[in-house]
Amino acid sequence: MAYDPQQRFLQLVPGGNGIIYAIQADGNLYWYRNTGWSTGTSSWANSGTGRLIGNKWQQFRYVLAAADGQIFAFQPNGDLIWYRYILSNSSTGAGSWHSASGSKISHGWNRFPRLLGGWNNVLYGVDGSGNMFWYRYTANNGSSGWASNSGAQIGRGWKSFNYLFADPNGVIFASKQGGALNWYRYLGTNGSSVWANSGRGIDLRILGGYQKQILSNGSGTVYRVRLSAANPPGADTELLWYRLLNSETINTSGVQWVNNGEGVRVGSGFTNQGSAALQGYPGSVSTPQNSSLSIHVSTTFSSYTSATLRLAPASGDPIQVTAPVSRSGQFQFLQSGYRSAGCGWNPSFSVSVASNWTSGIYASQLRSPFGGTQNVPFVVRPSSPQRDIAVLVPTNTYNAYNFWGGHDQYTGGQEGTQRTITLQRPGMGLDRNQNFLSATGHLDHLLYSDLLLTRWMTSAGFSFDCYADNDLDATGDQWLPSYKALVLTTHPEYFTETMRQNVVDFQNAGGRIIYTGGNGIYERVEYNGDRSAVIFRRPDGTRDLFREDGQPESEILEVSFYSPSYMTFAPYEVQNNHAFLAGTGLSVGSTFGSVAYNGSASGWELDIDAASSPGAVLIAQGLNPGAGADMMYVPKPNGGWVFSASSLSFNGGLPFDAAMRRIMLNAFTAAVA
Repeated sequence: MAYDPQQRFLQLVPGGNGIIYAIQADGNLYWYRNTGWSTGTSSWANSGTGRLIGNKWQQFRYVLAAADGQIFAFQPNGDLIWYRYILSNSSTGAGSWHSASGSKISHGWNRFPRLLGGWNNVLYGVDGSGNMFWYRYTANNGSSGWASNSGAQIGRGWKSFNYLFADPNGVIFASKQGGALNWYRYLGTNGSSVWANSGRGIDLRILGGYQKQILSNGSGTVYRVRLSAANPPGADTELLWYRLLNSETINTSGVQWVNNGEGVRVGSGFTNQGSAALQGYPGSVSTPQNSSLSIHVSTTFSSYTSATLRLAPASGDPIQVTAPVSRSGQFQFLQSGYRSAGCGWNPSFSVSVASNWTSGIYASQLRSPFGGTQNVPFVVRPSSPQRDIAVLVPTNTYNAYNFWGGHDQYTGGQEGTQRTITLQRPGMGLDRNQNFLSATGHLDHLLYSDLLLTRWMTSAGFSFDCYADNDLDATGDQWLPSYKALVLTTHPEYFTETMRQNVVDFQNAGGRIIYTGGNGIYERVEYNGDRSAVIFRRPDGTRDLFREDGQPESEILEVSFYSPSYMTFAPYEVQNNHAFLAGTGLSVGSTFGSVAYNGSASGWELDIDAASSPGAVLIAQGLNPGAGADMMYVPKPNGGWVFSASSLSFNGGLPFDAAMRRIMLNAFTAAVA
């Protein structure tokens, strides 16, 4: 068996009228049909057994389909390959492939990190900036024929949606982080930007929060793979059915869900994990210079290559530090209890970290024979302190939001208990498409945002050493006092008691802290014995917040997390003159940071002044509704100080805003003086 029952399918592709094309981890393509698709009954063609209709489909990055058997398969290199499955028996799935199947009909699709559609031969591409583009394939026979206005931009702002999938006739379902599913409908006939309801989404009141895979099957039918509610979670195997009766007209006739929007179980065995054909994790999230780091890989490919990349050079493009090496593929099963105990895969190879490798963020890049890549990030820490600046990479936060395997510290079903989540699994710091080397088309508060900061630091000439969170816990009292400045990045939310105390000691001794993120030093966590897993929450399952024990984050950072402004975005406005504004051209009343990767520079999660410390200066304030991020400078004992940007979105503004870059230049220059 070349797949793990815990993660059998890479993708479930809707084909209309209850048809689902299921791509197995080993590349086999199976045809299923839920014959009860219109009513929500658990009746299936072919006695519920998938019919094998193809192989080697694990080579594709995305697969979309139309209701007439046309299938659009996107190669990692950007080529679009056309297939058509001609169904001859809808009761068994018997059929044949069109003679032109496998034809290349277009190229350049790798410009889109996100793709959706297929219905009516319409394809939507969302680029890294969240702009949406429209295409319609007209040839229908494997030749290269497209509607004349294909490639037209029809919308923007789609980056804020975690989930995007399409229904026929222009309907698009979209869900923001923490929000319910929303309905949109594109009405343009040939790439014109015309939308129902003036382009405003309509809240469908269901399917919010985390979803593993969710797909539309036409006429308002929606399937999703249910996340296990067991404690701890079991396999995510059940397929639930929903149906929106008026999927094309809810803007005029209201939301009409069958069964009041409650899902109906119609099948099982549909576990899925999009990276299951090629994936890996490091033996440790951090390794010192002059060491050997094991990389643990599971793949259904017979071979793959690995190369080592350094991720934060000044140009922004990774630097290859070891050349690609060809390796034999090995498929590995997940061990029992892997969500807390780790995947348990044997080491596949080791990365020899030389003594002269620059401390920083690296990745072992795995590449399939078809060009698809998966990245295994890790931190190279110095053998001893070498620079004036230490950057703390928030690996606890990466782990808290790592949705690989379908569960992180926020998914439901674990109420009332602590949550032990392993660090020994793929996906650390990556978005849901397992990407981070370029703009992902998603909002990002993890590794991509942190790379925007470290790339700017490198380009500005600031050398630094990198450490992971567990380094600060294990030995921070030994290395942190050697630095002039500590940089806390985009989202340093989860600290152990020891980590916090090491930062307090550093600050009291005159250390400078540059805090470029939001919602920092907020929740107390613990490690298991060998620091291979993070233990979240108290034994009763409630969040263990430092502020509730008289240790508010404002004692260190001056500011505290302010939840009412969640998911709002705005520029900053200068409130008081300060030395860090020198050379920016800004004065009191000026604004900056209106454009950032995550919307605007003040936003998503943000902090406000909560300590009123002597000498504190409010440099700028976000113009978010209610309250915005308070950018603060606060003197601390023995010549130390803290600069707090106070926003999850701040680092995303560095590529776009010269004033922000100058503020940071001034702060970093002062920090190492």
